Amino acid sequence: MKLSENQYKHIMRLKKSAIGLSLFLFIMLWITDLTFGQGRNQEVTIIAPYQPSISDVTKIPFKPEFKDTLVKAPEMSYSINSQRIPTLFEAQPLKPAFIQIDPEKLLHRNYLKAGFGNYKMPYAEFYSNSLYSNKYSLGFYVRHLSSQGGIKDYPTSAFSKNNISVYGKRYLTDKVVSGNLLYDRDVVHYYGVKQNADNVTLTDNDLIQRFSLFGADVSLASNSRSKNNYLIALNFWGLNDIFKTKESQIGLKGAYSSGNKIINVAKEENLGANLHFDLYANNDSLNHLVTVKTALNPYFRLNFDYLDLTLGFETVLAADTNSKTYIYPQAKLFFKIIPDYLRLYLSVTGGLQRNTLKSTSRENPWINTLFSFNFTNTKYNFKGGVTGKINQLIDFNFSASYADIDNMLFFVNDNISPFNPNIKENFGNKFISVYDDVKVTTINFEGNYDAPNRLKTTLVATYRDYKLNNLDRPWHKPAIETSIISRYFLKPEIALTGELFYVGKSYARLQDADQNITEKKINGYVDLNFGAEYFFNDKISAFAQVSNVTGTRYYRWYQYPSQRINVMAGAVFAF
Repeated sequence: MKLSENQYKHIMRLKKSAIGLSLFLFIMLWITDLTFGQGRNQEVTIIAPYQPSISDVTKIPFKPEFKDTLVKAPEMSYSINSQRIPTLFEAQPLKPAFIQIDPEKLLHRNYLKAGFGNYKMPYAEFYSNSLYSNKYSLGFYVRHLSSQGGIKDYPTSAFSKNNISVYGKRYLTDKVVSGNLLYDRDVVHYYGVKQNADNVTLTDNDLIQRFSLFGADVSLASNSRSKNNYLIALNFWGLNDIFKTKESQIGLKGAYSSGNKIINVAKEENLGANLHFDLYANNDSLNHLVTVKTALNPYFRLNFDYLDLTLGFETVLAADTNSKTYIYPQAKLFFKIIPDYLRLYLSVTGGLQRNTLKSTSRENPWINTLFSFNFTNTKYNFKGGVTGKINQLIDFNFSASYADIDNMLFFVNDNISPFNPNIKENFGNKFISVYDDVKVTTINFEGNYDAPNRLKTTLVATYRDYKLNNLDRPWHKPAIETSIISRYFLKPEIALTGELFYVGKSYARLQDADQNITEKKINGYVDLNFGAEYFFNDKISAFAQVSNVTGTRYYRWYQYPSQRINVMAGAVFAF
């Protein structure tokens, strides 16, 4: 095959290239054999100092980048084309439902509770009130409780308690006018002596005591939501007993409070003052005494969200046979530790109290009304405590206080004064007063459990420690007093009640004609009471109660035993 000139030249070029490549490969193989072949059977040792080094590395350039995650909302444009669809129905306006509330059906104008018990004990209590009105309210109240006594081995222990009251209010545009009239008549007997003691027979006329009290008061008070409020009140009462001992009192009270902010640092600020003026007149077979007491109490109150602070003082002017001025602190603090659940309170207060025939006879009706009525001066009373609730059903209040008191009143049996003009023997069955300077520490706890329409229980426990200046004992004042009162609805129509009272031991002082003083221990006691009430409907119910269930003869006052078990039953009417 005959090649063209161009094909021949191409073949020659390929041969030359092949020859050149072969020659290059041969030279490279020879050089490699010389380089590595000479050291196959030789050992080479290199001695030189070690020089560590760090090789350069190629760094990768890096720059932080922040990615924006905000997504821009696209712009949109739209429109709503509303179109009413024609219908044949036309809605008519609806009239609101009218609920007629008849106060005559919801409220009862009258309430009557009456019963009868052993010891020939009738009981009646009646209330009558006007129904709802935004112009006025009127009411009437009467109560009677009596007993023929019947305590074994003792003379007549009959008693009666009678109360009548008429009250009312008149509501004006921005004020309220209030008034009240009352009359109390209480009868007791000084039965605290064993029958036929010293061969003396005591009749009802020898032992009877009767207290009659008439009182009236009238007041005018603001009745608006303005920041400024006021109160003006005037009262009077007169008391006398069967021995023609008399006491009367006229009192005037004024109060003013302004809610305008003064320093503008609190949520609420109140600047106010209270004014009291009292005049007492005492008359008995031996003495005639007029006493005046005037007290002024300015204060400033700051209310923050968690703190309520009141700062003030009280200055008192007292005058009887002589006059004297007193100044007392009046400071109170309330702090919310846990809002709605726990609150701390602290206070330092003081005051002057007039011991009156009215107050002492209500505490101890067997007093000798030839009584020494002095002022009791509480120089200061430090008090602190916490109050709050554990849940919606349980709340509590715990407090402790320390008071310095001058002329504190104590009752002791009167073994010196003649019993009455016709009987020379004295049986110590009346009480007179003694006074002493005392420092009193008080610890008090109150707890409530209230499940509406099911169970309500209240617990109160008090402990007092008396540090006396002159007296040997705090006569007739127990250190411990405790009570538990419960009301339980067994069914909606059946309610059960229970009361438990415990009063610790106390001491009585006796004094003979030779001025020899002895003390008598009065044992502590428990008074347990039960009751039940059955509701026929919302207007009629029946009740029964048992007092002093254990039938224990206990003594609150020395020589005066209580009645034993007492049973009463009756009914309640609302109409």
